[in-house]
Amino acid sequence: MADDYRHVRERCGYYPMEEGCIFSLTGKDTFAFLQTQSTNDALNLERGAGLDNAIVDRKGKLIANFSLHRDGGDSALALIEKCQKDNFQNHLETFHFREDIVISPLNDRLLAMQGPLSRLALESLCDPGAPIPEKPNQVERIPIAGKTAILINKSFTGEEGFILGVRETEWNSLIEALQRIPEDLRPALVSKETWEVLRIEAGILRMGKDMDGKNVLPETGLEHTSVSYNKGCYIGQEVIARIRTYGAPNFAMMGLILEGGPLPPPHSDILLKDKKIGSTRSGTLSPYLGKNIVLAYIQKDYRSPDTDLEVTLAGSPARVRTCLLPFYQTKTRQDHARRLYEEALTLYKQEENLDQPIGLLREAIALDSKYAAAYEALGVFLSKQDKLDEAISLMKRLVEIDPTEIMAHSNLSIYYMKQGRIEDAENEKAEATAIQFEKAITEKMNQRKQQGLEEQQRQERERKIGMFKEVLEIDPGDPVANFGLGSIFLETGRYEEALHPLQIVIEQNRDYSAAYLLLGKTWEKLQNPEEAVKTFKTGIATASRKGDLMPLKEMQNRMVALTREHPQLASK
Repeated sequence: MADDYRHVRERCGYYPMEEGCIFSLTGKDTFAFLQTQSTNDALNLERGAGLDNAIVDRKGKLIANFSLHRDGGDSALALIEKCQKDNFQNHLETFHFREDIVISPLNDRLLAMQGPLSRLALESLCDPGAPIPEKPNQVERIPIAGKTAILINKSFTGEEGFILGVRETEWNSLIEALQRIPEDLRPALVSKETWEVLRIEAGILRMGKDMDGKNVLPETGLEHTSVSYNKGCYIGQEVIARIRTYGAPNFAMMGLILEGGPLPPPHSDILLKDKKIGSTRSGTLSPYLGKNIVLAYIQKDYRSPDTDLEVTLAGSPARVRTCLLPFYQTKTRQDHARRLYEEALTLYKQEENLDQPIGLLREAIALDSKYAAAYEALGVFLSKQDKLDEAISLMKRLVEIDPTEIMAHSNLSIYYMKQGRIEDAENEKAEATAIQFEKAITEKMNQRKQQGLEEQQRQERERKIGMFKEVLEIDPGDPVANFGLGSIFLETGRYEEALHPLQIVIEQNRDYSAAYLLLGKTWEKLQNPEEAVKTFKTGIATASRKGDLMPLKEMQNRMVALTREHPQLASK
């Protein structure tokens, strides 16, 4: 299981998704019909694009959640769990009258490929030139060994990932083709148990395990990705919009990290003294955190993240810490490329053999084709092995990617000199010098442009300050004018002046999450970390109740940084 987990987190793993299926939806009314029946904006999907979506009843309770992908002009694909298949189809057919739409499940089998090397593995698996979807939920039809497969960019693990759909008769051929992928890219089969661990770390909910038809959609957290608040009417819209306008659901999904103790069974009550404040769902031991983690519905007064609670869990005393989902912080291809680069440099310092560092740098460049530092290091290592032709080819490739990369020309000059190609070396040295001069001139011009832009912005800020002050002369408590004035003063370094209007906003409106964020930042700038932490804590609790994720996450990050810098504040 540890090897399976490491393959997905560091390389690539595959898993037969027996629990998933795909629906085909075709006809000229497909997207207009879905617009009235689902929570997200299906009508404006472009060819090849996709989005997370859901269907709810008139009370806003969940019927099905799925991802929708525009496969062609009037055709769509819906990726959904098999256990939701009947609910999905029955609901749509119930409201399907004269619309030109055909809704039918495909018999395709699904295979998930997940991990930082999954794109490279796919490129090796597919026929040359096959289009690999770049963005989440994008879909393409791709050729594999002369057969056409559905390919969806979709992560179920927190890593970059894809879902392949092939006909039942082509399944064995697909598995055999996976084994022909070069060994350094070949995905490993991931066990069902490992897949479950990865799913929970990624904060992905399963119907029947973590949610069901009794849940109002905002309780699950799916509304953050599956709801458009700007589209036209759909069944259940009024309830979901009302919850957003007037607050947050009483109970909502978030993460719990257990500080010791066994995993509780699903549906265990979470008691604070004698009060029920939540209920558990899926849980697992997280290799990422080294602790047990649980998905749980928590009452809104206790949803502030990074809060330690002494509770009774499954009848036993336990200490838990609240956590925003996902537990696992997603890493980009660039993040993984950087990790490989740093690992290569560490190995280089530890041993004389350069083969392994060179292999790691090649992977880093494959993940991030514009990673100049990896190109440079690989060129240096290759030159140390007297592989100058390859090092030169590598630097030329970097020049193609970025003609202004000075180090590429400088290294080419060095490598040509080692080969005795004096004229080529001098030309590259001259090119590097010319680029350096051009960059200096461009930087100077940009500075002048920036100065002009800053003057324009200064004049605009002064105009707004005057406007806000005029409003405040009429109504000193106006929240919009006070917030605007406070934000401008903070932005321009007038921190003492920013305090009063921001404090007025909070006094007048205790639920103004963004005002807590700006006020906390102001206290930081005034070198008062104690007041900053106090403000952020109150703001985090407010934003948690309202479901204001953007200010909540920023306040959480700033408070964590402050308490690390000032440990004595952690307990205040």
